[in-house]
Amino acid sequence: MYNSNFTTLAMAMDVASLRNEVYAHNIANAETPGYKRREVSFEENFKNALSSDDLRLKTSRSKHIPNYPTSFDDIDPDVTQITNTTITNDGSNVDIDKEMAALSANTLRYQTLTRLMDLNIVRYNIILKGTR
Repeated sequence: MYNSNFTTLAMAMDVASLRNEVYAHNIANAETPGYKRREVSFEENFKNALSSDDLRLKTSRSKHIPNYPTSFDDIDPDVTQITNTTITNDGSNVDIDKEMAALSANTLRYQTLTRLMDLNIVRYNIILKGTR
């Protein structure tokens, strides 16, 4: 059963999981000389894809139902290395406090997304049981 809520939540959970991996990698390498932190960017790609005319069907009448993207397969997060800053004398640019705070915030985001997914599943189970 296709549902854009499930698709969107699953994608958001995947991105949050990837962010946790990147934050953990940055934290693990905070003391590595010359290490440059990485970050995940996704929201801008998602917003651009949703506003793209390529994803929307053209309608000839205002009463036609507008379409919404049925596939988000082409929207991927970008992991980029931040090379234009240096925080420590050894050339590293990882601020352990900022990375830990970002990891905590992202973990809360992931937990919220998990709860929303659970609520969607419960809602559909109730609907399915009610139709029998």
